[in-house]
Amino acid sequence: MVERFAENLSWYYHTIPFITAIFGLIIGDALIQDYGPLAKTIFPSICLIVGGYGGLIILGEISERKK
Repeated sequence: MVERFAENLSWYYHTIPFITAIFGLIIGDALIQDYGPLAKTIFPSICLIVGGYGGLIILGEISERKK
């Protein structure tokens, strides 16, 4: 049987990556307000990806501790 990622957690735990990604996007957008259009295009999206990945790491750690 193939074990799924964080299958031992309830559904609301799986919203953590979405919340951290949106939080990263908001922080990235706030930090880059005084820069040019290229930075405004690239930096917030990178923060969105990093925030989502951080949320997956947090979700994995919670899953490991619940086992």
